[in-house]
Amino acid sequence: MHLEPLNTAIGARITDVDLRDLDDAGFGALLDALTEHLVVFLPGQQLTDADQLALVKRFGDDYVHPLARAAGVTESAVGRIVDDEEHPPFQDQWHTDVSWDPAPPTWGILRAIEMPERGGDTLFASTYAAYDALSPTMQEMLDGLVAFHDMGRATAFKSKGGEEMTRKAAELVPGAEHPVVRVHPVTGRRYLYVNRGFTNRIVGLTPEESDALLELLYRHCEKPEFQVRYEWTEGDVAIWDERPTLHYAVADHYPRRREMARTNAA
Repeated sequence: MHLEPLNTAIGARITDVDLRDLDDAGFGALLDALTEHLVVFLPGQQLTDADQLALVKRFGDDYVHPLARAAGVTESAVGRIVDDEEHPPFQDQWHTDVSWDPAPPTWGILRAIEMPERGGDTLFASTYAAYDALSPTMQEMLDGLVAFHDMGRATAFKSKGGEEMTRKAAELVPGAEHPVVRVHPVTGRRYLYVNRGFTNRIVGLTPEESDALLELLYRHCEKPEFQVRYEWTEGDVAIWDERPTLHYAVADHYPRRREMARTNAA
């Protein structure tokens, strides 16, 4: 296993490893890489859906997305994210997956199935780095705040999952409160836990105060120095810790088709 850090804040490329044949020592090394770099990219893996499911189950318990729960799914499955003319990709925003769930996923795995000739990159950002870059005064102010998250702003779900399934998912999981600053259970580090996609408001503030503070935090978290950008080729796999990261799918490939396979672990 060869690891190449991509910058100092987030991201590493791992080569010379086959995820289908990863022993316990190799999996431990993968977890160590994720602890340090938050997201790792593994080119040319060529996993099947069954391989990807077997891999995600090594990370933890099943996580079923609320849209899948609304459709009656009860265990982990490989979801497809398809961008094309009928399902345009322009609705994405910086987000952490399913932060409106009281128990959101811990891990994410994304695999490139079909990529356009150009475009379709994914950006990831470290909210460890974003928190660390705040002034001590701002850190102290944020430490006691709580934010309410819901899926109300996520118009992408309607275009990709349909309005009826989106409505059912919102009824099933109407939202959740999470601390604005969370502490990672493994590293003990603090990180920001707000995102444009799903954070609705900060509890206890007026709408004007909440909107202003959230916009400040969004812009701060989205600074380029906290980011890594990955250019996909078919077969590539990304694995990331959902907790101290944000991600954003760049919509510069439309109307060319882009298809990804996604799984999560609790």
